[in-house]
Amino acid sequence: MQERVLYKLILLLGSNLPYGELSPKQIIEEADKEIIATLLPDYIEIDSLEQVAFATDIIQTEPCGTFNEDADFVGNESGLTPVFSNQILCCITDKTPLAALEEMLKIENLFGRKRTYKEKGKAYQSRTLDIDIIEAYRADGRADNGADKNTQWVEVKEYSKRLVLPHPQKETRPFVKELLAMLPKIC
Repeated sequence: MQERVLYKLILLLGSNLPYGELSPKQIIEEADKEIIATLLPDYIEIDSLEQVAFATDIIQTEPCGTFNEDADFVGNESGLTPVFSNQILCCITDKTPLAALEEMLKIENLFGRKRTYKEKGKAYQSRTLDIDIIEAYRADGRADNGADKNTQWVEVKEYSKRLVLPHPQKETRPFVKELLAMLPKIC
């Protein structure tokens, strides 16, 4: 039997625009389900999702950084960038961080995400869904049926054009620290 490598991913989800009938908070709740279904290995036997995934509360946060809204932006009455709904999801997967990133881009697209801010001078734009991998850990040793409290996790560091881990803006966003503090020690 081939040894399976498991990863623990710490994902940051954010939304400040509705998609169809879904509010930003509802988008995140639905995205959680898609992420878990996509990332969770089908061979792991679990009694409950809490063994392999944990989601923090969804909090409201003010936008960070410079925003460049385009003509299609439907803002609030003040014309200001709407507040964000943000959450951290910790999930066990057998996908490498780079493979997981590709899956997260598909899920963003599923919820109407249009990545256009890179063409606009690196300013951010409001979005229906943004999923960032904040941190990643690799199970140290054999983990055929998942991770347990004895699993040792080693931080994954990656520096490529597609992915930088840990996320370079993790320390500059106060709400990320607030959300990370909500994670239980098992994450």
